[in-house]
Amino acid sequence: MGSYQLFRAFLRTQECEAAFDRAFYNHNGFTHLDEALWEAGDAECIFAHAFDWSVTPEGREYWLAIDKRWFKLYASL
Repeated sequence: MGSYQLFRAFLRTQECEAAFDRAFYNHNGFTHLDEALWEAGDAECIFAHAFDWSVTPEGREYWLAIDKRWFKLYASL
């Protein structure tokens, strides 16, 4: 499984795929995160650069917790 597919699976297991996609789309000029864009970025820090956590309905603390879980998973690869 490639890292993009792993990331998508992670979002689904955390039950935040739709919330992530919505926030990313709204924050990044109505652009979706696809595999090509994923490859151009830094997978380890995706949440930190994806959107402003504090302006999402979920809030900063929610995304901080998700970010920590992603970092732990990604660091173990």
